[in-house]
Amino acid sequence: MQSLCFIRMQMAGILMSKTSEILFAYLNDILRNPSTAELALEELDEDFVILGNGLMYFAQCLAQNNTFAKALAKGDLETPLPPSENVLAAPLKSICANLKHLTWQSQQVAKGDYKQRVDFMGDFSVAFNTMIAQLAERQQKLEGKISQIQKKSSALEQSNLLLTTLMHYVPQQIIVKNRATRDIMLMNDVAVHEVNNDAEYIKNLMQAISISGHSASDSGYGIEILLTQGEHERYLMVRSYFLEWQDANAEIFVIGDISSVKSEMKKLEIDAYRDSLTLLYNRGFGMLTLEGWLHEKRQFALIFADLDNLKHINDAYGHNEGDTYIINTAKYLKLCAPNAVACRIGGDEFMLLVPNTSYDEAHTTMNNIYHSLQNDEYLQKKEYAYSISFGIAIVETDNELPASDILRLADERMYKHKRLKKIARQE
Repeated sequence: MQSLCFIRMQMAGILMSKTSEILFAYLNDILRNPSTAELALEELDEDFVILGNGLMYFAQCLAQNNTFAKALAKGDLETPLPPSENVLAAPLKSICANLKHLTWQSQQVAKGDYKQRVDFMGDFSVAFNTMIAQLAERQQKLEGKISQIQKKSSALEQSNLLLTTLMHYVPQQIIVKNRATRDIMLMNDVAVHEVNNDAEYIKNLMQAISISGHSASDSGYGIEILLTQGEHERYLMVRSYFLEWQDANAEIFVIGDISSVKSEMKKLEIDAYRDSLTLLYNRGFGMLTLEGWLHEKRQFALIFADLDNLKHINDAYGHNEGDTYIINTAKYLKLCAPNAVACRIGGDEFMLLVPNTSYDEAHTTMNNIYHSLQNDEYLQKKEYAYSISFGIAIVETDNELPASDILRLADERMYKHKRLKKIARQE
């Protein structure tokens, strides 16, 4: 009887050892190879079948959790939830619910709702809430700037409306041009009247402004232009200003007709500022112009010229011949350069003010005048020659010398030129 019990105990031990190995191998497969893990319940001892069934249920729950966790890791929040019987899936379901809520909150933030807050994700909650607070602050500042811009834009629109209305009551012509496209954006009534009377008016006007050398740096600076309309000549004073107009870079031209003023000034110039013999400007006008150009910080050349041997011609051939010498010289000096101011400042002394020119250009111009004067037709049957000496002083925009010093410098260079010619003749 004792032997039979002993045999049964040994057999039970063998069976338990085999069941443990089967269960351990299955548990290992569950953890390492869950997709292929299988358990043969029929090989288990009868007392361990329930445990085997429990392990199979555990393996099923673990597989469901593993599939669900992988989907969450890829951002798939719409993957099916593990069944309610899977009690092991509760934490994962909670994470999924939190992520869905966080996604919804992020979408609300993207729509501008900066009141969203996260309080269930530890350090992430702190970082998220700080970011939202900063976004809310930036949004508030941005809205403030937008409000300011809108107010300025509204004020600008009102100003443009007022300016447009006032333009039509201004007696001067006003033309607004788009600087990029060159299209005319606005004309007041006075300008429209001019255009209706002359189809080529705008084209000729803009061409005359362009020829005058007007540039973007001349905003507000007045330029005087001569406009030819048929057989008539008109003098216009044009001032231009650069500004934003209807969301475009524009240029406004304010144009006044100064023809009558110009005509009256010409008459006054003949009486007050012209030399009666040569009709060049006189010394008074020349000095006023020189002082004005210095005050305006212009760049120009001052040329001092003196006739050679005028006294000899006066003494030998009479003062009428001397006057003709002066008149013929003035004829060439008038044509020295566009926009130049030619003045007779003494008996045989002349001053030329030539804007925007270099020393070499001025020297070339005077050499040309010198040779033209020597070959004047009037001298063909004369026993004497014409000659002129000159000195050049270049005035830059940063000049600090007064007019008297500049004149003295040009005068000294003129006498140096005269002496060099005398030396050359003696040699």
